[in-house]
Amino acid sequence: MSILELYSTLKHYEAALTAVEKTDNKPSAEAILRVLIARNIVHEKFADIAHISKDKLIKLIELDSRLKKQAGLITQTVQLADLRISFHPPKDYWWWFLEAPTHPRDHLDWFWNAGTVALLTASVSLVVDISSRFLSTSPGFLGSFAVISQSALTLLTAGGILTKAGRTGIEDIQLRLGIKKYLWQEVKLGLSGVLLISLIGFRASLPLISGYVNERGLENYIEGDWSSAQSNYERALSLNPDNAEAHYNLGRLYEDLQDFKKALTQYRLAAQGGLDAAYNELGRLYIQDKKYYQAASLLLQGLEIVQKGDAETQYALLKNLGWARLEQGRYADAETYLREAIEVEKTFEQTPAAAHCLLAQVMEKKAPDNALKEWEMCLGYADVRNPDEDTWFGMARKRIDAQDKSSESTK
Repeated sequence: MSILELYSTLKHYEAALTAVEKTDNKPSAEAILRVLIARNIVHEKFADIAHISKDKLIKLIELDSRLKKQAGLITQTVQLADLRISFHPPKDYWWWFLEAPTHPRDHLDWFWNAGTVALLTASVSLVVDISSRFLSTSPGFLGSFAVISQSALTLLTAGGILTKAGRTGIEDIQLRLGIKKYLWQEVKLGLSGVLLISLIGFRASLPLISGYVNERGLENYIEGDWSSAQSNYERALSLNPDNAEAHYNLGRLYEDLQDFKKALTQYRLAAQGGLDAAYNELGRLYIQDKKYYQAASLLLQGLEIVQKGDAETQYALLKNLGWARLEQGRYADAETYLREAIEVEKTFEQTPAAAHCLLAQVMEKKAPDNALKEWEMCLGYADVRNPDEDTWFGMARKRIDAQDKSSESTK
């Protein structure tokens, strides 16, 4: 081979390499392919190294050194593995097998990868927990959307990081965004962290969603749609088992359905959540079950925690506590609590009958002459749709009729 041919081959190789070096770190795939093919030609022309002059060999070493320095840029721009499939270079064509130089930060890639796997594992656990809460009852549109969106997001993130196809896609995106290769594992860790934080945030919002679903159940209850109300109460509790309001509302519904055992269970759970109204309902059911001492204890606890301004619950607790003391035969205590209840009822727009009906019974034991006024109040305001007040209404009617007959006989 002539010296001129060797010189021309080296110059062609050098020109192609220089073109890549002058591209401001953004060479085209075509420019890189020209360098690789030019190096192929050099290899063929320099096959008989014994006849190559020393200065040409030194020049080749110099150019190869420059090419190796571009290894990181070349591997970021093109996938050499794909090019090798197309061109089938021999194993000794090292330029087709270039690898990006190891960055100092790449030594910690194992740590970032381990962190990524740990974060994804935690994310999957959260998705399972969230999904199980929505799917434990009929999920509805909101539940279905939450389960599908959270699961899809997790699967996309995990698939993009843990599968070969996903990693290739993410790496291609990072390459297009100009993210340095030595930061790729850190970026994947960051994506996993963002996913976990979003899931933690969603998990933390479940009590708010539970509250919203409970309110919808209450609306259904008021409208008379008890089936939908029960479904929404149960869904609210699956999202947040500590929702005392939902336990209380479900207890009221069970009581309306005459399922007193389940009602008691729900009231107990509501009371454990610190809901004062639940103590009142528990006490009332215990009185009806003739468990007066247990009832009084619960009602006293309710009075200790009743919120200021909650006149309705305060009235109910005082009235029922007076009822419990009446059944225990502690008439002085019963009168005290019932008169306190009557003081509270003065703030109501409508006068309830229960405290007057009970006070009338107390006065019959203590001062029968003073009972008539309370029986008249009981008769005037009693709601016969309430089983207890219907009973007291009947008692009031008998007492007043008896009094009227007594008055007529006196005349």
